[in-house]
Amino acid sequence: MDRKILASLIFGIGLVTLVFLPAAEAGCTDKRAPGMDWSGCKKTNKMLDDSQFMGSRFDGANLADSTLDGSNFNGASLVKADMTRSSATNGQFIDANLSKAVGYRAHFERATLRDTDMSKSEFSRAYFDGAVIENVDWDKSELGRASFTGARLKNVSFHFSNLSRASFTGSRLNQVDFANAYLYLTRFENVDLDGALNLTRAQLEIACGNDKTRLPAGLSAPSSWPCAE
Repeated sequence: MDRKILASLIFGIGLVTLVFLPAAEAGCTDKRAPGMDWSGCKKTNKMLDDSQFMGSRFDGANLADSTLDGSNFNGASLVKADMTRSSATNGQFIDANLSKAVGYRAHFERATLRDTDMSKSEFSRAYFDGAVIENVDWDKSELGRASFTGARLKNVSFHFSNLSRASFTGSRLNQVDFANAYLYLTRFENVDLDGALNLTRAQLEIACGNDKTRLPAGLSAPSSWPCAE
């Protein structure tokens, strides 16, 4: 076969491969940068600390066991991302989307979550200690045994979420909505719940508090408080 014809055929095959390669797969080798797309990519056990991921996409990505400490996810999309046992301490998630994300035993200590969608997510046994959480939709989520110790929560919705055995000890709550949330053995010791919304007597009966737990007007501490250790 003529060399020129053979070269043309090889070039054509390569061009077709590039055209039809899925965009998400093609982007998995891209370097960290604002606006990049790692959707569907496997990035497990990676050291990604102090990264600038503003406006980037991680939809369906696997970030399990990776460190993302101090990274900026402002405006990023992490829909259905797997953050199991990952660490994003001191991270920023402003105007981000983590709906349907999974983060079993993930670490978000001292992170900032503001104007963010966390709905239908699963963050059981995750740590949000000392975090700033404002204007967050956390409806219909799994948060069993999650820790919010010392966190600041403002205008947060936990509608229909499972917060069983979660800890809010020492946290500050302002306009936090617990409508239809499941609060079995949820820890509210030393917490001011005066700014909590839609708390019911039935929820408090199965939750845990102490003599320093301040309740909204019209509600009183159940006789079962404090809970046995």
